[in-house]
Amino acid sequence: MTSQTPPLFIIGAPRSGNTLTRRVLMASGQIYIPPETYVFGEIISRWSKWHRLTWREKIWLACAFFDRHPHRADFEIDSFTPLTKALEDAPKDQRTLRHFYNALYAFMAKEHGFTSDRWGDKTPWNTYHLKDIVKAYPDAWYLYLKRDGLDVVASQVKADMRDIRSSAQRWVDANTACLQHLKNTDRPPLTISYEDLVTEPEDVFRRIFAWAGLSFEPGHLIRVPERLADVERHAHHAAVTRPITPDSIGRGRASLTAEQLADLPSGFYEMMERLGYASAPHRQERH
Repeated sequence: MTSQTPPLFIIGAPRSGNTLTRRVLMASGQIYIPPETYVFGEIISRWSKWHRLTWREKIWLACAFFDRHPHRADFEIDSFTPLTKALEDAPKDQRTLRHFYNALYAFMAKEHGFTSDRWGDKTPWNTYHLKDIVKAYPDAWYLYLKRDGLDVVASQVKADMRDIRSSAQRWVDANTACLQHLKNTDRPPLTISYEDLVTEPEDVFRRIFAWAGLSFEPGHLIRVPERLADVERHAHHAAVTRPITPDSIGRGRASLTAEQLADLPSGFYEMMERLGYASAPHRQERH
């Protein structure tokens, strides 16, 4: 059975608490959130362009996007072929993008041993397709996670994800998209700062759960679900399974040099101020 409940999207820049939030939500057993899907938003953006394709062609092509992605191993699913075969004979009134995704996430949940029929997604790359995602799912729950840009940049660089400049631009782009497109949702989004998330986890997660219509217990904060897949596969997710601490707050200001700060792109400090974060040290050295 596939879910008729709108999904919950965890939206924000990389290294903003997305995976931690996924872990705690899934620990409740009330919602399934897979590893980062990467192509979720791209398929939504392309779906309307596939209007001349048959239903069978659409679902096989969409599943191929998942099967052929460089990170498809993170799903720990042998093949999406059983899903496509199950969807081929869907009634005509169910041959829609939303039905495809409901079936896809139900399929992944079953493969990973989860029984909840409610699903969500936490892929940071979704910010590049947020306009189309909001258009397709105006009724979804959108949890917007923000974090001090300097800490995000330092974390991405430490994890060898990007260099200083591209890390900072990625943070600016992601937050710009969130501020622009989350205004168009039917359901008011919830904005949570990473700093509050790790400083007062019980209070903040209790608020998140209540907003999402889920039941919260303090034990969810320490329980680590099985089959988190990409968490076990990637070193930069290692901290996700450890106790929640605020230890990483301020590391960007402590570790980034004046030379590195001077290489931050235009608009970085403006976004910092827009999100309510104090100006960075050595800012004057850019001038």
